Amino acid sequence: MSKPGAFIISLDFELHWGVFDHTELTDRSRAYFDRARVLIPTTLDLFTEYGIRATWATVGMLFARDREELMAHLPPSRPAYTDPRLNPYRLLPSLGTNEEEDPYHYAPSLIDRIAATAGQSIGSHTFGHYYCLEEGQQLGSFVDDLAAAQGLARRRGFTEMHSLVFPRNQYRSDYLAALSGQGFTTYRTNPGSWFWRTRSGRDTSLTQRTVRLVDNYLPLSSSSTSFAGINSVDQLYEVPASRFLRPYVKRIDGYGGQEFKIRRILREMQQAARNQRHYHLWWHPHNLATDPARNLAGLVRILNQYHQLNQRYEWESHSMESFIQKITPPQRLVPR
Repeated sequence: MSKPGAFIISLDFELHWGVFDHTELTDRSRAYFDRARVLIPTTLDLFTEYGIRATWATVGMLFARDREELMAHLPPSRPAYTDPRLNPYRLLPSLGTNEEEDPYHYAPSLIDRIAATAGQSIGSHTFGHYYCLEEGQQLGSFVDDLAAAQGLARRRGFTEMHSLVFPRNQYRSDYLAALSGQGFTTYRTNPGSWFWRTRSGRDTSLTQRTVRLVDNYLPLSSSSTSFAGINSVDQLYEVPASRFLRPYVKRIDGYGGQEFKIRRILREMQQAARNQRHYHLWWHPHNLATDPARNLAGLVRILNQYHQLNQRYEWESHSMESFIQKITPPQRLVPR
């Protein structure tokens, strides 16, 4: 008898490090990230209530307790992006001393809270929100970035991180050896449809971006729903994403769009559970801060759906790490 499928959740935990290249810290953006920080314990409480496991892929710089610790763990070589706006290290002179003074670039208390919550795993989102497909970066600086992420995490008392999510989903197969070399065993990739094909920011066309957006409301492709297994190459496991939980944006969702998005996810979850398949939902914790009431209401509907599917089909909740442990021996992806 085949094993029930899995409901996998991964979150890209970044705060300002995830948007520094196009969002300056202003009173408005600070208020946004202040809300995001408050919503992380709320999310953890919901996960506990519904028995949810999840991976929190965390930007390594957020682990630092203070400026001194951060500076001591910077990678020796850093990406020489052609576009200087992509360089996170240009922000170093303006950082505050610690989390209390600068809660947008340090988050050790939140990381500790996540790690102390049952079922939650700390993964990596690289040390400096590293862009693997942007012009000017090189493999050597990527290796140093991963080593810095693991080193600072160990310094903060965490065992070696095992999962990695590529920032901006800029996955590339020729960099996978670097992951295994730095102790990682699993990574997230994009859905298989053409419009999720991994590209640099400059090379991602307006058509791709538009179709990605519309696909959250209308079924333009079935390939972004559920999948039936994982790929493994030399014990490095690929766990493809199924759906991004896109946050409420009034100009898009204010006329019924939110209901279309949530219903699409609920239908996909039901299809996956009924067929004993896997469904991987992801988002950024700060996404909920666009409209906390509406976004939390949508998340609760999703978690309620999971609870019902778990009761009916024994559909299981997993982090990326616990999912890999579940798959023994590893299954192969079926053709999409």
